[in-house]
Amino acid sequence: MTSPEQAHPARERMLCLDAFRGFDIAAMLLVNMTWNPDVFHPQLFHVDWNAPAQGATFTDLVFPWFLFIAGCAIPLSMRSGRGRSMSAWRKAVSAARRACVIYLLGVLLTVAGSAADRPLTWTDWFSWNILQLIGIGYFCAVCVYLLPKWAQIGFVIGVLILKLATLTLIPADFARANMDAAGLTPRGGGTTGTGTFTHFDDVKRLLHLEHLKATLAREGRGRFWVFVAGWFGMAQQFLPCAAIAVVGGWCTEILSEEQRPKLKRAARLLGFGLAMTMLAYLLQAGYRPEGGGWFGRFTVPFSKWLFSPSYCLLSTGTGALLLAILFLLTDTWKVTTFWVLRVYGLNALALYICAELSFKLIFAKWQIIHPNGHSGAIAGGVIAWISHWAGQLGASEASAAAWGGWVFVLTWLSLWWGFCWWLWRRQIIIKV
Repeated sequence: MTSPEQAHPARERMLCLDAFRGFDIAAMLLVNMTWNPDVFHPQLFHVDWNAPAQGATFTDLVFPWFLFIAGCAIPLSMRSGRGRSMSAWRKAVSAARRACVIYLLGVLLTVAGSAADRPLTWTDWFSWNILQLIGIGYFCAVCVYLLPKWAQIGFVIGVLILKLATLTLIPADFARANMDAAGLTPRGGGTTGTGTFTHFDDVKRLLHLEHLKATLAREGRGRFWVFVAGWFGMAQQFLPCAAIAVVGGWCTEILSEEQRPKLKRAARLLGFGLAMTMLAYLLQAGYRPEGGGWFGRFTVPFSKWLFSPSYCLLSTGTGALLLAILFLLTDTWKVTTFWVLRVYGLNALALYICAELSFKLIFAKWQIIHPNGHSGAIAGGVIAWISHWAGQLGASEASAAAWGGWVFVLTWLSLWWGFCWWLWRRQIIIKV
């Protein structure tokens, strides 16, 4: 079988970026289908978002890697094709259009699974999910990338410092008092003082205006403007998203320095990624939910729930390391086997939308008869039948459950790879 680069040679295309995008979207499909903690490794599940211990698994890094990859593509799109001849203003307008489309697709995915069970409301337009954050984060990153390098660096450092300051310097008593007045109990329980998980979580809820929403809802008063203000309160999330994407653009610039040998470019990016990862671990070293760590009240955990500075640094650091390794393998040493990942990566957004819509509208909704005689969703039914057949062949209960889970997941990945391969064979690349 011919690889994509052999069949359709790309001009100045960074193969490692396609491979990384393909790896990430495959990981997203994988972790979205792992439901049974008794079958799948803990790394294939999110850390409980509001659990005091916090932390980060492989699954928690899949989303920020997608932001990182989106940022990696910004310099390439700006200096090739139509982007090369466009003014800064037109580039920003083009990015705004693309961000709006991605945001609206995110709204579609958010309501797809629930619209048949409840009426749609105006608040659905202000829902936040993966694509909404990617859309807004991407637009902010493009606008920042149009600025001088010193301004880009200032933006990234400023966002991380501001995030750290809001989490640690807003008084714990002030944040807790607002939550208590609105009747919002601590999610983490336990200690509520400065530097504790409850303090960090209270600050997040405070900036998102949850206390005002709860108070107005209890009083039965209109809350339109508070809801909209709370939407903008999500700047505590999408600005760090934009910072991750901006750093992704810097990584592409490092790999594009044609005056340097490819090995030196990869070495520079590996060093950069290692430094960012070490800084991330340093910032959260010794974190305890009841407060404290190497830096006392300024110790913040890896936390997707809070989008903490340490989590952002970990995302960009590991993203840079993976990109550098793939650059060595695909662009430097020309290892062609990674075309399997590139097939996923060339149509990653279309794949994600189709997979999510089909699951929410068909596989999680349409029903079939399960082995126990009751009806249930197709996805759960397929897993149940495979486990049932494995059990009839002599597998233990645990082994049968593993067979059901893994066969379903691998079939799901294979079917969508086949869809992407069909698009690739027809040279169809769906872009927003």
